[in-house]
Amino acid sequence: MTIVLYENSFVTLEEAEAYFDERFDSDAWTNQESKPDDETKEKLLITASKKVNMFDFVGNQADSSQPMAFPRDFEMPQDIKDAVCEEAYSLLTDKSSVHKQNQENNISSISLGAGSVSYNAPSSFGEDKLLCSPTALYLVKKWVKKGFYTE
Repeated sequence: MTIVLYENSFVTLEEAEAYFDERFDSDAWTNQESKPDDETKEKLLITASKKVNMFDFVGNQADSSQPMAFPRDFEMPQDIKDAVCEEAYSLLTDKSSVHKQNQENNISSISLGAGSVSYNAPSSFGEDKLLCSPTALYLVKKWVKKGFYTE
């Protein structure tokens, strides 16, 4: 699969490579021995872009017939590109632990013999659960519509 900017991805592979060259702790993306091939990286960026695309962004699309939310009536925010990179990295490295799965399934505590584990109540609902990466969510939320439209 090939990236076509603004048709299936908000970030080119070259932009992602530059982002990860400067990002601390990006070995899973950049390490020569274990890094994914370019096709896998493109798939990760496309998947991450589609996830980011699900949000309701401020402003208007530059063209009503475009397939994705960007470009808009303002310059493409670097935050959105960074969010796609962060989400792609999270998709690559996220090995869901039993504890994370339990929290996602709204399990509040588990006891096994004398041991027990308690989880905090879920803090997010709706669009806050669309992305795996908390960093990506933070970056995207800056550009998401807030409140309600009333006439």
